[in-house]
Amino acid sequence: MKSTLLKQILILKNIYYKNNMKNISLILILLFSVNMIFSQQERMSREKMNAYKKLYLTDKLQLEPSSEKAFWESYKTYEDSLSKLYRENRLKYRKMNVDDMSATDAEYAKYIADFMNYEKKKVDLKGKLISELKEVMSIRKTYMLFRYEDDFRREMMEKLRKDRKQLGRKNL
Repeated sequence: MKSTLLKQILILKNIYYKNNMKNISLILILLFSVNMIFSQQERMSREKMNAYKKLYLTDKLQLEPSSEKAFWESYKTYEDSLSKLYRENRLKYRKMNVDDMSATDAEYAKYIADFMNYEKKKVDLKGKLISELKEVMSIRKTYMLFRYEDDFRREMMEKLRKDRKQLGRKNL
């Protein structure tokens, strides 16, 4: 009697353990899937915005087919370099706590020097882009590119604000 009771307890324990492991596995798979879905939506959104920006700039600049490829190669290199520079600096600024009152004047001087270096690198990247674009399109279009970028940014911000307002109304 005792051995059958022990066997039944062990069997129940194994079933319970296997069910718990299945539940834990199911929960982990579910969490992983949700994370993947949200990251794909974000990626698609970024890709969609980049595609819209490409259409917008191509239309505004009225790029000729002969210069369009060279323009986009230079512009993509510029944007990638700018993005890399931003990521590097963002990580650096996350490490420093500007609100920390125990920081010394020397540390603040270093923060300012790093910020100035970052801004100089941005200007250098823009200067390199301008030099490359002058070879493939008119100086007027090169100048207008930066204005159109600002216009695009403003339009996207306005669209995001409108979408948020509409989303807020739907949730009410």
